[in-house]
Amino acid sequence: MLLLAALFLGIFSESGFFSYAIGGKEPEKDKTEEIMLIPGGTPFGVRFYTEGALVYRLEEGSPAEKAGLKAGDLIVKVNGQELPNAGKLLLLLETSGDAADLEVQRKGRTLSFRVPLHEESGRMLGVHVRDSVAGIGTITYYDGEKGVFAGLGHGICDGVNGSILPLSHGSVTKVRLTSVKKGEKGLPGQLRGVFCPAAIGEVTANTEQGIFGKCDPPKGEKALPAAQKNEVHEGDAEILSTLTDGQPGRYKIRIEKILSMDSPDKNYLLRVTDKELLELSGGIVQGMSGSPILQDGRIVGAVTHVLLEDPQKGYGIYIGNMLGK
Repeated sequence: MLLLAALFLGIFSESGFFSYAIGGKEPEKDKTEEIMLIPGGTPFGVRFYTEGALVYRLEEGSPAEKAGLKAGDLIVKVNGQELPNAGKLLLLLETSGDAADLEVQRKGRTLSFRVPLHEESGRMLGVHVRDSVAGIGTITYYDGEKGVFAGLGHGICDGVNGSILPLSHGSVTKVRLTSVKKGEKGLPGQLRGVFCPAAIGEVTANTEQGIFGKCDPPKGEKALPAAQKNEVHEGDAEILSTLTDGQPGRYKIRIEKILSMDSPDKNYLLRVTDKELLELSGGIVQGMSGSPILQDGRIVGAVTHVLLEDPQKGYGIYIGNMLGK
């Protein structure tokens, strides 16, 4: 069984296609080639707040466990009222009478549970919940014309069953890197750093293809064209990534195999070949998620996952999937 690790370093807190013409004509080109993007490669911090309250643990024998709730469930309504955050949960339970009617999202389904509230249990559900996550990732690109950015190359998930967390609001900050933990077989490495205090942008979407938001692009950086699917090929490429507290470095990789372009975030199999990067990190580590992949002068995608059994290998997403093309 192939074991993967998504590369967003998260810390939880409480509170396409292209078509060919027949008859010797050139392949039909899509509009992706016309899009010019400023490549990223810089680390950023994300403070992400969900809608509702995410259940990450249940007390054994609690009313919620007996009613059928599970870790990873997202409570979005209590007695028909929207639950904006975890802090509001107790307030709504206080007016629930002898039972609370909960609406829960689980792996894309909406479920309903009626949970008895007993005096002996303190009228509590017996769940531990949270509504926020903070972590480090890497910027993939800036769109200078629209004033937007994209990063990670995969969504921020609940950490229990892999479901994409619904976004309430979020912010991005600069990050000061302090060290790199090298990856080993079975143990993914990670970038370590601290958030700078001031926000530099906001998160507006959390999707399977990455997170997106508003942020001013860096000044003076050259934009590159986004590649079409038929312009990506197996062979040598580079990634832009920051491993020390400074400017992004260019590191050699090889696209070993092009996989299905229909996958939301695993379109290429990659292998790190750069001796400096292997010495610094052992390969691909958590926090590098979103590092842009460059080939033939184009942005072709971003790093998304590392193979736990071999940190020199991982997966990448095609840039057109991040652009919605």
